[in-house]
Amino acid sequence: MYLSCSTLVCAQKGYPQVQDALLKIKALGFQTVDLAAFEGWQNVNPSRLAAGDDEWVEGLTRALDTTGLRVSSLNCGLSRSLTDPSPDCFAQYERELVALQRLAERVGCPNLTVQPGRASDPHDFGEAFETAAGHLERLAWRFDGRPVALSVEGHQGSLLEAPDAGVALMKRLWPAVGFTYDPSHFAMQGIPLAETEPLLDYVRHVHVRDAAPGQMQAAMGEGVVDFAWLVEALRRRGYDGAVAIEYFSGFDEGFESTAALRELLMTLGVERGT
Repeated sequence: MYLSCSTLVCAQKGYPQVQDALLKIKALGFQTVDLAAFEGWQNVNPSRLAAGDDEWVEGLTRALDTTGLRVSSLNCGLSRSLTDPSPDCFAQYERELVALQRLAERVGCPNLTVQPGRASDPHDFGEAFETAAGHLERLAWRFDGRPVALSVEGHQGSLLEAPDAGVALMKRLWPAVGFTYDPSHFAMQGIPLAETEPLLDYVRHVHVRDAAPGQMQAAMGEGVVDFAWLVEALRRRGYDGAVAIEYFSGFDEGFESTAALRELLMTLGVERGT
């Protein structure tokens, strides 16, 4: 296991360009970075990449060369949802995913994380779940035999906010599609992490920050996330991927919680670099 840090720790207003975020993450002592690509948020719109924005890609690769940072994952929020059944929406989603896969291969990134989407109405959960699962099945072949793995994140407010839903999806899609695990999304719902352990059998990537019931983010040490439990559970499964710190939207403006969590994870045996 090795440490990484998400570009989301650098709020857009203070770090408007991805180059600014990379320089800060390097200064914080990290060797590996999680790169966000969220439509309408941070750091680049996937639709922009699909349209062939070579200038942004060139700027990113130059910044990676300058800092020496390696990319552990692309954390992606595409302009369309996996749960949208429209063929036109899926076609756009696929174009963006292919562009992101191409970027990941270019920068030597081993993982691409996507969001599962949500049901428009709680009564439509089963239909939305089937739509998302079918779309992921159609997309998975693009990753077969490639150096980039595809994973989907368990996220509060999404189809996969309940551990059982995540396990059900993985039983259907694994190993073509893996799971990105973030304990904060379960801790904020009051779900004991021990109840989420079956998800770790399918984990391809990990996001971490402290959290508490009703709070997706908590200052380090003020939440309920048991990081020692998590690291040990991952170690038992032989997990050798990234554990990426992911405070966001300026919550940790002074980076104190990011630094404290980095130190704790290293104390628990997570390596500084790959």
